[in-house]
Amino acid sequence: MELDEEQEYVVNKGESMVVVAGPGSGKTRVLTEKARKVFSSGESLLCLAFTKSAAREMTSRVPGLPCSTIHSYCCGRVGWREEWGYPGLLYRFLMEKDIEKFSTVLCDEVQDLNEMEMDVVLSLIGDKVFAVGDPYQSIYGFQGAMGPKVIKWLEAMGCEEMPLHNNYRSCGAIVNRLNGIFERGLVSRGIKDTGLTAILCRRNDDVFEVSTFLKKVGIAHRVRLAAGVGTSREYDVVEESALRLCTVHVSKGHEFDNVVLYDWLPDEEGEEERVYYVAMSRASKKFVEVDSLEELLKEVENITR
Repeated sequence: MELDEEQEYVVNKGESMVVVAGPGSGKTRVLTEKARKVFSSGESLLCLAFTKSAAREMTSRVPGLPCSTIHSYCCGRVGWREEWGYPGLLYRFLMEKDIEKFSTVLCDEVQDLNEMEMDVVLSLIGDKVFAVGDPYQSIYGFQGAMGPKVIKWLEAMGCEEMPLHNNYRSCGAIVNRLNGIFERGLVSRGIKDTGLTAILCRRNDDVFEVSTFLKKVGIAHRVRLAAGVGTSREYDVVEESALRLCTVHVSKGHEFDNVVLYDWLPDEEGEEERVYYVAMSRASKKFVEVDSLEELLKEVENITR
């Protein structure tokens, strides 16, 4: 797999590192190639992904790779009892006397981990940690995610910070708008074609409102709803369609040619601003904001015509 100069540096660097991966910068590619390199060297390795789908993708790309979510890994070591809950599971794992150490621990979406999850990661490190994430896309503060502070925290542990600037997803106009929100020197290096258009909403209630409207006017669409931490489920409305409808949070990690943001603007800095940043960075060709269902219909018809 061909890597650019920044990607090649982080894959080949042998020390602990936290990679600040800008949107569309090839985060999964970097993580995969780093995992492949360490795995083929024979070092003991554990890869921790934020979602089950990400773990499955990693193992499909690197057969035999030991990769799981933190939840799954801890369950495999101490079992699971419903009355514990997720925090109780992590606590019982951390109380274990002989926690297995790995020469290298790879950790994906590190900005989304809470402090107890990070304690689990630290307990597994025998020598080095390779963490990948983007504090500018940290939108799970309501779940206790460490967010932007995790980068400085890892630096204080001795991790080198390395940013990835090249965006292989979005056109120059969108990348320029992203740099206008957070000036981080992102550069457009191409456009990712998906054939998909997304309508993104801030709240589930808005998703249901829009879906009801689209059904009424006969526009096929696919709704994606959150179904628990790190998971989601999809269902078709009317028929199979290239039009997706979901909240911004559910869209994270996905890519679309066009994004229509429905009836929402952040009214404060901090996490709300980062939610808006995530919404915009999903788009490769066009990002547009609408305030009403009538405007929404007009944009969708123009895009799908």
